[in-house]
Amino acid sequence: MEVATTHLGHLGIVAGFYNTLGMSDVIDAKIPKTRHYKVTHSDVILAMLLNGLGFVGRRLYLFPSYYENCPVERLIGEGITPSNLNEFAIGRTLDAIYEYGPTELFNEIMLNIMSRMDLGTQLIHADTTSFSVQGAYEGEDGGNAIEITLGHSKDGRMDLNQFIMSLVSNQNGIPLFVQAHSGNASDKKTIIETIHKVRNGLSFDTDTYYVADSAVYTYDNIQRLGEKMLWITRVPATVGEAKELLDADLEMVPCQDTRYTFYSTRSTYGEIEQIWVVFQSQPMKKRMEKTFDKKLKKEAKTAQRSLGRLRRREFACEADAKKEAELWIADHPYFRFTDLIVELVFRRAGKKRGRPKKDEVLLTVYTIKAEIELDAEIVHEARDKLGRFILASSDTEIDPEVLL
Repeated sequence: MEVATTHLGHLGIVAGFYNTLGMSDVIDAKIPKTRHYKVTHSDVILAMLLNGLGFVGRRLYLFPSYYENCPVERLIGEGITPSNLNEFAIGRTLDAIYEYGPTELFNEIMLNIMSRMDLGTQLIHADTTSFSVQGAYEGEDGGNAIEITLGHSKDGRMDLNQFIMSLVSNQNGIPLFVQAHSGNASDKKTIIETIHKVRNGLSFDTDTYYVADSAVYTYDNIQRLGEKMLWITRVPATVGEAKELLDADLEMVPCQDTRYTFYSTRSTYGEIEQIWVVFQSQPMKKRMEKTFDKKLKKEAKTAQRSLGRLRRREFACEADAKKEAELWIADHPYFRFTDLIVELVFRRAGKKRGRPKKDEVLLTVYTIKAEIELDAEIVHEARDKLGRFILASSDTEIDPEVLL
């Protein structure tokens, strides 16, 4: 009797969880097979999962050759052979998923899993990323199709078309919701829509905090999140109120984690009562100091060139010259004048050179003579405030350290 052995490896764990979580039952109920072919859609999806998690990633048309070295019957089902997992079976499954809706099918699977086990869903993280793709794509009208097109690339490939993926997971990194979007979709709109879909489509037994990055923090989005939903996000420094707070002299309180200090206050941005906590991170401060020093050196060169242009200008009166000097220093806040003189100058009309003729009327103009240096006090204050960021939450009673 000939005995053959195949390697099960970690794929047995994957298949075991797939069956234990009842994923095949949901898939076969929502997208049942309609013809008399050997494998069901749930069998094909399991095969794709095993291939994707098998550290090989064979192309779909190579599935039969990939599974020749795997115990297919043990992993997928009795009587199933590698030849059954061909490109036609995979194509039928992908078509069925498309017709039903990938996001809708994923949600059905997650609802079933959540009913079977406690995933700990008190922290719900929502974010998006972009996937750049090669090749040409033709747009489709209507249906469930997204548009593969140019957009803001998060991996820096502005030359490639892309699509956007929004993902919601719990604090353990388990995905609860996923949806694909067109390549030019806006993060500000996508994240808020994703949060509302999760909130309306999934039910959680405990109080749930929705966590997102600063892309969600706009006036309109905060109003849409409201006071009843518990949320946590970072406030972008572009918000006027936040910019003033980050530049203010604050009495920071040490955290138990000695790397951080904080200052807590309230805000009604978006007409929603919320807590704002300014945190300062020492590791972040050290990283930013290096960038800050490079920026100062660059600005010193730029300021000297700008000062040279200012000294070549002529003004009709002394007041105009002093006003322009004030505007210049406002545009260069890290510098101050060491010597500033507004000088009265007589010169010939039309900028003629040479000695003036007898009785020639000379023009009276004013010029600025000045030297600059770094304002050590201003630089020290700016350096001291590096590493600050603001976290906000609709839970106004949350402890700042818990928030962090």
